[in-house]
Amino acid sequence: MIQISDLTKIYRMGTVEVRALDGVTLDIAKGEFVGIMGASGSGKTTLLHMLGLLDDPTKGKINIEGTDVLALSDYEKTMFRLYKLGYVFQDYALVPDLTVMENVSLPAMLRKDRSEEQIRKDSDFVLERIGLLDRCDHLPRELSGGQQQRVSIARAIVNKPDILFADEPCANLDTENSRMVLDLFHDINEEMKQTIVMVSHEDWHKEYFHRIVRLKDGKVVSDGTNPSAH
Repeated sequence: MIQISDLTKIYRMGTVEVRALDGVTLDIAKGEFVGIMGASGSGKTTLLHMLGLLDDPTKGKINIEGTDVLALSDYEKTMFRLYKLGYVFQDYALVPDLTVMENVSLPAMLRKDRSEEQIRKDSDFVLERIGLLDRCDHLPRELSGGQQQRVSIARAIVNKPDILFADEPCANLDTENSRMVLDLFHDINEEMKQTIVMVSHEDWHKEYFHRIVRLKDGKVVSDGTNPSAH
């Protein structure tokens, strides 16, 4: 599903070179729930941004479902993201003046292959799935942080993406709401066979991951299945 080879990202700050990623090689299979873990500054978010086509590596290869994604034009990358990938960010990134329903529908409306009726049906389905269909006409500011993050998950999965990327999705949530979000990821992964790649630095989150990839100084220091996963 995802094949990464010798992925390297170098930032230059004046005369100083910072290797945010230093030769990461990794395969992720369809249907896996993978946790990318490590201390702050280990390269977790940088790796996620590369895989999600939000940034380009200095060198290396990324192959997603047989496509050499780094060879795509900017427009092709945009279309690939829209049709194949979903994102959940730590700050929710909802549009404040749009209702919950409008926020969730947005990625589906950007595609050219859905009727208005289909968009509504898909949006209703994911809002019901996250337990917020009754809040569909509310604005984000009328929801709690945990509810806003669940809306951002609904928005990320409305297009039925092949891969869902989540960057510290519980960073701004308390433990109760974090568990609710992670339970939702677990259910989506189990029921929809959704491939999920999630960045986290919280040790207790690992009980949800099938597999844990640990980074340190931009390198993979361990990669293995998690026997204690749900």
